[in-house]
Parts: sequence; C-alpha cells; structure tokens
Amino acid sequence: MSSKVCILYTGGTFGMTPSMPEMTSSPLAPADKAALEAALDGAGRGRGIDWELHSLTVDDGSELGPLDSSAVGPEHWLAIAASIERLYSRYDGFVVIHGTDTLAYTASALSFLLVNLAKPVVVTGSQRPIFFERTDAHQNFLNALYVAGYKAVGLPCVPEVTVCFGDHLLRGNRTRKISVEARAAFSSPNYPALGTFGASIHIDRSHIREVPSSDRPFYVHRKLEDRVMDLTLYPGVRGDQLRPIFERDDIKGFVLRTFGSGTTPRDPELLEAVARAARQGTLMLVVTQCVEGSVDLGRYDASTNLLQAGVVSGFDLTPETALTKLMWILSLEQGPELNAQVQVSHRGEQTYDHHHLIFEGGEGEKSLSFSGRPSAPFARHNLQRALLRVSECENSRLTFFLNASGVDPTTSAEDVRSLGAMNVINGQGVLDVTRSLQRLMVENRPLRLTVTAGGEALKIHRVDLSLLVNAEN
Repeated sequence: MSSKVCILYTGGTFGMTPSMPEMTSSPLAPADKAALEAALDGAGRGRGIDWELHSLTVDDGSELGPLDSSAVGPEHWLAIAASIERLYSRYDGFVVIHGTDTLAYTASALSFLLVNLAKPVVVTGSQRPIFFERTDAHQNFLNALYVAGYKAVGLPCVPEVTVCFGDHLLRGNRTRKISVEARAAFSSPNYPALGTFGASIHIDRSHIREVPSSDRPFYVHRKLEDRVMDLTLYPGVRGDQLRPIFERDDIKGFVLRTFGSGTTPRDPELLEAVARAARQGTLMLVVTQCVEGSVDLGRYDASTNLLQAGVVSGFDLTPETALTKLMWILSLEQGPELNAQVQVSHRGEQTYDHHHLIFEGGEGEKSLSFSGRPSAPFARHNLQRALLRVSECENSRLTFFLNASGVDPTTSAEDVRSLGAMNVINGQGVLDVTRSLQRLMVENRPLRLTVTAGGEALKIHRVDLSLLVNAEN
C-alpha cells in the first residue's frame, strides 16, 4: 500500500544554506524550494511514500516564503492550518518543517486549530541545516515522513499534531524545547512519548488519541485572540509594578508562571492585583515555572485567595500550550464559560479536567441546599480529588450531604448520605470528600449538596466544590 504525504515547508534552520556557498562560515540564508527538494529527494520513495513539497501560502495563494521561527506568530499558525485544510483531501498525512525556536508554540496552536483531525500532522525541524555534514535533518525528516505516510510502512495512524525530533514522537501540545544544541532538543515532561525510532519504529497505541468518527468532518478555526500576555512572577515582584498591566483594557487574558505548585510572592498588593483582574473578568491562567509537574491552586494559603477570586489553574499545561490555548479559548467563548472551558482537556493537552462549582451561601436557615452540574460529564472512577471549601462562615462545624433533599438539620455525619463533617476555623474550612463523592454521586446528574450545622442557624458566605478528574480515561 502506498501513501501520499504533503510536506509543508515554513522555514527554519532545516532549509538554511550558506549565503556564499564557497564559504561555509558565511551567514545562513533560506535555500530555494528546488534546492531543498533536491536535498530531500529519494527519502521514503522506496517504501511507497509519494510526497510533494509545498511552500506556506495565504488564502489568496501567495507564498509567505521561508520564515525564521523567531518571526512566527498567530497569523502564521492560522496560515499553516488553512494550508492543511486546503490540501487535506489530497493527502494521507502532513509533515510541517519548522524552525526550532517556536516549534512547540506552533505544534500547540495547530492542535487546537485543527478540529476532528483524522490524519497525522507531524511537525519537525533540525538543529543543523540539511546541507551540512553531521546534520540531524535527514533522520528527523525520514522519521516524520514514516509517521505521516503510515499506510505505506505499516504503522498505526496517529491522528493528532505531533513533534518528531531526536528519535522521539511527542504529542505536540505536550512538547517543550529543552536544548539549543542537543539532537534531542525537545521533551514531553508530563506525558509519555507517543513513539520511538531506533532499529525499528515503535508507536504506543495506548497514548494516541482516537480517530474521530466519520460523521465528524474536519475543519479549522480561523481566529485566535492575540491580545494576551505571558508573565513570569519572581521573588521581589510587587503589585504596583504589575497592576497597570493587569488593568489594561486591551489585554484579555494572562498566563502567569508561578512558583512550584502555584505559589506566589506574599505581597498583599500583588495578590490583590491578580485577584481584582480575575474578578473583573480577565482570564488569569496559572502554570508552573518548573519544567515538570503541575499547579495545585489551594494547596497552600498563598494561592487559596487566588482560586476563590476566579484565577484558573493550568495544572500541567506547558507555558507554550497555556498561551496558545488561551488565544484559542478567548476567540471562541465569553462570560462564565471561559473559565470552565479553559480548565478541561480538549486535545489531550492536560492530564486533568477541573470542574469548579461555586454556590452562594445564606444565613438564618438551619439547612441550605445547592445544586450544580460539572461543565462536562465524567465517570465516577475518574474522579481523582474533590474538595469542599467554605468562606466567611460563622458556624464552627458543618455537615454536608449529597442528594439528601429535606434532610433533618440534626442528622449525624454518620448518615449514609453524608459527605462528611468540616471544622471551621477563623471562618474558613476545607473538607476532602473524594471517597464519599465517588460512592454517592450519580453519573450525568447534577450534584445537590445540603449543609447543616447540627440544628444551629447557618451563616455562610460561599461554598466551593473543586473536582479534579482524570482526562485521559
């Protein structure tokens, strides 16, 4: 069986050549399409892969020309996606040749822009030009070509945007550049490699996304909201330095790179500036500065106030994916749905979905009931953690029940319908209800909570239910 593959050349080191051929140390310049095609000729042909080289074009058909990857931005991601859409029906798979500096951003953006993708889109490049000795370009290209031309070489279809570099196939929106020199220039710190290339090619089917059903047609998104910013918090940063930035009307969202699992400097003015922006509707997405690991807002006191203000956890999103996901979500959604949609996995970009239900409290009654529904259904066994939080509460001890309408206010926490009892200290309380919620919840039904204080009148400002759900099962 043969495969037909589209090679989309966008630029980068891969296709660079000395501007003066007789002097290998002369400044590098992009080679023309004919020279690059000649350098690639023969690759994969003997295995039944018929490929064609295309330059990046815009909607009117004009070519953009090879780009240095440092110049690549949202308009180019949209152009790449549109080019794939125009050529989609003609090819079995696609290879995008790209510079390494912004390759991870492009792969992440494409994963969101290409909807119902049922064919491989493999992004690759090289640390040294294909015209140089000891280049890694040939092997990276051949490996990418085999993944895209899977029919000809007997590999499984990988129907998602991937990065093929240095003998590994990585999910595009899990990828980060980790070296400016090593051949293994990219890593996937929070998700396993989809495949490896050695004496043989191994594709791990268990980590590949499913092919969309035939009744879900392929299309691309045509818009990204680029009025966003990526800010790194550092020791000593002050609220008065960042407040003017957070108050800008022309910025619709921020990626905040925080310490560790989501902590920030303890400057009250800084915390208030972040919280105020979130309360006023600016999307504030928090990721970790660490290469590996996940944000866990609310784990420490320093981040609890941010969580309650509406700051959104990015969990184990890479900064590259957080930024492109923010651009994509802001172009699609508005209002309360923004925060809900940015906290769930759409293309396998994060390990967990987060459902944050907020209930207004009350006072004077001996029991209060709240009802809410997670932003997407999930199976009970996928629930990893469920935390109940109360704020500005004047009661000392509360008991929560699930699906217990009309429960007597003096009912014990030992009741079969009980989620557990919470001690309230200084008006605040947290209760881990993971196991009891797994036991009591009815899938695809709203969660109806009832809270009592042992027969006392209640006075609670707010109740938060935070659900962390495994997005991979």
